[in-house]
Amino acid sequence: MRKITTLLGLLVSVTFFAQSHQIIKHNGQVLDVNFIKHENDLLHFSHVGNSQEHKVSMHTVAYLKHHSTSNSEMISPKVIVSSKNDFNKVKVIKEDEALGFDQKKSFVTFEGVIKGGTSFFDSADTIRKIKYQSAKLGYPFVVFVNKNDGNYQAVAYNY
Repeated sequence: MRKITTLLGLLVSVTFFAQSHQIIKHNGQVLDVNFIKHENDLLHFSHVGNSQEHKVSMHTVAYLKHHSTSNSEMISPKVIVSSKNDFNKVKVIKEDEALGFDQKKSFVTFEGVIKGGTSFFDSADTIRKIKYQSAKLGYPFVVFVNKNDGNYQAVAYNY
């Protein structure tokens, strides 16, 4: 009976402490999670005591702390955009990489096309214009949402 009780207690304690991690986000939020994997600039995890899988962008996470070893792994540096001159720091990300960002601002810019020219590809000037607008607003991340007749709609994100 004592062996069964000891074995049962060991199995229960292993499930509580297996893969327990702490996600520390750039905005100061701390989450106790069971880390699953890194994939396509996303962190997959489940909350402690729950098996449902959640995702968060690696751009929003500063550190991943391992409870068992007390080691911290830096996931991404914080991008700080303080003025319009920091437009080179603004990162263009995909829409699915925006999971976990809090604030957002939508804006539209127009790409003029030279007569006889084509706007088949996103030009470097258009990307620079959108990065400049995002930096002017103080947002370090931007996602292209829609392109329609030379009008580019983008959404800017902050921590």
